[in-house]
Amino acid sequence: MALKRILTAVVAITTFPILSGAQESVQGDVTVRSNPEGAQVTLSGEAIVSGVTPVRFRQLLIGDYGLVLKRPGYETYSDRVVLDPTKKMEINVRLSPKTRFKAAVRSLFIPGWGQKYTDQKTKGCLFAALALGSVAAYLIADGDFDDKYDTFQEKLHDYDSTYAAGSIEDLRRLKSELDAAQKEAYDAENVRRITTGAVIAVWGINVLDVLFFFPEQRATLSVKGLAIRPSADPDKVGLTISKAF
Repeated sequence: MALKRILTAVVAITTFPILSGAQESVQGDVTVRSNPEGAQVTLSGEAIVSGVTPVRFRQLLIGDYGLVLKRPGYETYSDRVVLDPTKKMEINVRLSPKTRFKAAVRSLFIPGWGQKYTDQKTKGCLFAALALGSVAAYLIADGDFDDKYDTFQEKLHDYDSTYAAGSIEDLRRLKSELDAAQKEAYDAENVRRITTGAVIAVWGINVLDVLFFFPEQRATLSVKGLAIRPSADPDKVGLTISKAF
């Protein structure tokens, strides 16, 4: 019995490092770094983990995962990675800064898109609403002008037809109706011009806004893994403090 216990203890002692090594080999170890630092990183697959770069994930992550990095003032980075828990993985991402030109091009095509691109969502929604309203007003004014102009053309045709064979009384009546139709068509044309100007103004101001009021990159102070980043969005002002472990 004593010999059996001794042999069991020897086997346990000699196999413990092997078992420990096997357990450590399946311990997750994924490090994500970005340039610049301070980006919100998310790994999503069978599980979802997140942190602020530089960050080290020790969770057991296996298989295909979606990688997303977001930082104010920079393009969102997304990719697919295959994680193997038996191997250490280090992911380095260089983020591309957002530019005035990209914002202006977006706003040129769709008002408010450039503001949304630069994380000014409230202003973007405002410009989008103004653009939709001005376009709707123009379409209504344009339809009204077409109707009034068609009426004017009909009155003009009736007047010209009656001029050759009609009586003076008929001509006076038709002339009065023709003048009224002409004035209504003229007023409708002026309204259409005003709404056209409103559409152009909204589009132009929307593009100039992203060019002249493009949000500058916010500074991030990082000391030994401790990152301090100010935030000054249109809806709120705050300070984000993160620590990498």
